Amino acid sequence: MTGDEYIALLEERRAAYEAAHPIDPRAPEWARRVIRPLLEWFVEEGDEEIFTPPPDPSASRPARAPRPRAYRTAASLREERDRARAQLDALNTSSGYDPAVVNLSPSSRSRAARAAGRRRFASLDRDITRARQLIERLDVLDAKIRRAEAREKRADDADSRT
Repeated sequence: MTGDEYIALLEERRAAYEAAHPIDPRAPEWARRVIRPLLEWFVEEGDEEIFTPPPDPSASRPARAPRPRAYRTAASLREERDRARAQLDALNTSSGYDPAVVNLSPSSRSRAARAAGRRRFASLDRDITRARQLIERLDVLDAKIRRAEAREKRADDADSRT
């Protein structure tokens, strides 16, 4: 029996149940708006013998062959670390430093000084956040470089033994 034929059989069982159990017309309106019984309620013992479900498509799919990991070289990691360090240095040594900007306060009485102070503090917040991100990235890259160097040394040692 196919899946569509089995669903039709369950529909027939549900129709027979609904005919055998009519809703009382004197019942309140909310009771007459009953949800139809679910088809799962009409699955009976022995239905497995008359209906065989289609095969699972994932079972016939071949297992995926694992790909070997691709490691980055220590040289490429050093280049990325140097770029991140250059960005951090550029952030720390920003040109055009004006000592008068220190006097700008976001709580100044002057509207112009107050707005400039807010801009200054927002810029400082952005710079601090970016510096923190760069420092964390440098730490991660340093650790990756150490691991890459150790991995490359092991590979060189294994090559020299053969």
